[in-house]
Amino acid sequence: MDESLFQSIRSAGFAGSFALVLALQILSPYRRPRGLTTPSWRQNLPLAILNTAVLGLVCGACLCTAARAAESHGWGLLRAADAPPWLATALTFVALDLTLWAWHRANHRLGWLWRFHRVHHSDVDFDLTTAVRFHAGELLLSLPAKIAAVLALGASLPGLLLFEVVFGLFNMFIHGSIRLPAAWEPRLAWVFVIPAAHRRHHSTHAEQRAGNFGTVFSLWDRAVGTWGGGNSAEPVTTGLPDLEPGARLTLGRCLVLPFERGAAGAASG
Repeated sequence: MDESLFQSIRSAGFAGSFALVLALQILSPYRRPRGLTTPSWRQNLPLAILNTAVLGLVCGACLCTAARAAESHGWGLLRAADAPPWLATALTFVALDLTLWAWHRANHRLGWLWRFHRVHHSDVDFDLTTAVRFHAGELLLSLPAKIAAVLALGASLPGLLLFEVVFGLFNMFIHGSIRLPAAWEPRLAWVFVIPAAHRRHHSTHAEQRAGNFGTVFSLWDRAVGTWGGGNSAEPVTTGLPDLEPGARLTLGRCLVLPFERGAAGAASG
């Protein structure tokens, strides 16, 4: 599989995931917006477009390239263990989800990373597009960690592609303004992250923000005691307490937010 095919499948997965989660928001909303979109779409979608351009220039399909390099040179733990393809695919998926859980938690613990991650947490609307509301600085800082994980693991290319598509789907799903049936939430949450749990992670209350760091699996948080649960009946106010209550930042403010005085002082978790 070459980089262009990898990117094409990944892009198709993104588009399909966006359409699916948007439909869920419309059919079963956590809170019903006045229209199809929330005001934050005006910042979140331009940020996503800008980030796509920046990452395309800096990295392109560099994770795919790293996985192909590991395959051709026999690098990584999975290659050393001569794992069969099905096992390499499964372990690649699980290991990369664990890696990004650890990276997310680091973004809350280290002030210099929190500076950039707080752009993501500044969304007071919290819906599908919050999933793409990131500062380019955060995404660029994450690249070395992702590439290192792919090379050290000797990530399977099918496993990497599966991870990129499924992780993208879950990233949108857990940020969706979605109310799941009450009977489903605790059962799904034993293994997977659900929207109510991640909504709680975006709370203005620091003690709630300091947990539920997972994207696909809830197991990592359960293992270290940072799982706080969540249910759709719980009212949650999202955003950052050090910003104006209910304020919707402009695109320009989102870009400069990491560089404001005191931006590193509220890291938590």
